[in-house]
Amino acid sequence: MHYLIPLLDHRVIDHFFKFEGLHHLDQVLKKGRGVVLMAGHLGNPHLAFCSFRAMGYDLILIKGGAPRKLKPRKHRYWETIEDTIFVYDSELSSDYKERILGSLRSGKIVHYYGDTREGKRKERVSFLGREMDFSTGMIHLAHRAGAAIIPCIHLYHQGRITIILKEPIDHQWEKGEGEYRRIISEFAQLLETYILDFPEQYMGVYGPTVISEYFHSHTNERRPWKG
Repeated sequence: MHYLIPLLDHRVIDHFFKFEGLHHLDQVLKKGRGVVLMAGHLGNPHLAFCSFRAMGYDLILIKGGAPRKLKPRKHRYWETIEDTIFVYDSELSSDYKERILGSLRSGKIVHYYGDTREGKRKERVSFLGREMDFSTGMIHLAHRAGAAIIPCIHLYHQGRITIILKEPIDHQWEKGEGEYRRIISEFAQLLETYILDFPEQYMGVYGPTVISEYFHSHTNERRPWKG
């Protein structure tokens, strides 16, 4: 995969990628608003967010862990400090937040995994038959920046990397912080729907064990997603 990403161009994307709801992203960006693409650990996220960059979108990735110190190779994909915010040191949290806010306020896209355990502020919502905690830190930053939140699903389906963008779920922050729990709940429900249709493609922290327990406790079989 790391050697495939540098080869991404419009020809490869037209042949191997399928986008649904891309107009939701374009409409928000035309208004000058930044966007948080709220995604899950489903499918192949690297090919998905790199496809946006290959199409000319200014996308910043939020990634846990420190940047690699290895010498980059010419034909291999590497995440750089220019296009990635590496979150790994609590003492630098204010720096991370300021860079995220700056990116969103300047109308950029920030790709963020919504199904992560990290973060001090959390909301507990129903997910895969359990009550689970989802971080609200990124939602808080999006709120401060006046950015839109667009749910993003990326998965492999019918021979293509399929990327599905839904309508913004921030409601332009009409209720301020009162929107946080609703946003988390809507995202969790959406992600759950696709996980149950494509359980083999989920790599999140609430992965195989939770999914297995869910299927064992639910006798009704789900129909495969038809797209």
